Amino acid sequence: MKTMLFILSLALAQPVLAQQAATKAPRQHPALAEFDTHGLDDMRAKVQAVINRPADLSLDKVAAFEKARIAAEAGDTAAQLELAQMLHEGEGTPRDADAGLAWMKKSAEGGYGPAQAFLGVAYTLGQGMAIDRKLGEYWSRQGAAQGVELANFMVAQHFENIHSSAEEQAHALHWLKFYAENGFIPAYNEIGYRLMMTAKDDAQRKEAFGWYMKSAKALDPSGLNNVAYSYEVGQGAPQSDEAALGWYEMAAIAKSPPGQTGFARLLEQGRGGPTRQGPAPKPFALYLLAAKQGDAEAIERLVKVYDKGELGQAADPAQAALWREKLRLAKTP
Repeated sequence: MKTMLFILSLALAQPVLAQQAATKAPRQHPALAEFDTHGLDDMRAKVQAVINRPADLSLDKVAAFEKARIAAEAGDTAAQLELAQMLHEGEGTPRDADAGLAWMKKSAEGGYGPAQAFLGVAYTLGQGMAIDRKLGEYWSRQGAAQGVELANFMVAQHFENIHSSAEEQAHALHWLKFYAENGFIPAYNEIGYRLMMTAKDDAQRKEAFGWYMKSAKALDPSGLNNVAYSYEVGQGAPQSDEAALGWYEMAAIAKSPPGQTGFARLLEQGRGGPTRQGPAPKPFALYLLAAKQGDAEAIERLVKVYDKGELGQAADPAQAALWREKLRLAKTP
């Protein structure tokens, strides 16, 4: 009898348990989750610890520094770059970034290709100095003319584009593919973009899409977004709203602003079927995430939302004006 009563009590409890489960808050789509920077913060801390480590003033390092200094002051350009690096790293001497930069410039001006390449990077990316793209290009091209791999890649990545001459485009693709084959993932999407923008037929567009897909499979946010867009418009791949939605969803989870906007656009238009990774988020929430990161299409959509009162938002002239100004700034070169 006790067993029967226990089973009966469980049976009666089921609707209550089901009701409790039903009242739980719905699961949030991962695209709306805040970006977890814990790993990045740890990485930055480790890098900073290396940068701030004490200078190595051991006897052998001090002796190596003195040897490099004597050769550098005698005009040896390779030694000048070595001395620059030792000053920057604090090897055999207290750290002195300004003195290191001065010796790097001296080495580059003396015609040493590796120093020219490093100086090109420093000016292009603003490492130890203000960004100056003209000087970055100048020194990168000087190093590239001597066959320095790093300089060639900087020229290909930053100074040769789809508007360059056919010769320069070929040069850029050669070096981008060289680095892609050596595992530099950002080069995958860059190759795909350049090929897609200059493609003249379906075969070339398929080749470009193949590079986008390599990038997407490596979970590069830009590659995920470009695969989605290719499926959306049928460029290099068969047109498929279903595939586009799935890849935009992945791009949005990877925090790509264009991916968030594309995901929102297809959801708003009811294209592509159900979401794969969680309950469909509200398009407005996705547009807002992308707009806060400066995506022009998302900002433009928010202007219309607040102008007309759409996507569940009340018309708000003040908000429309705020986003209109942000759109102007986003489109300003």
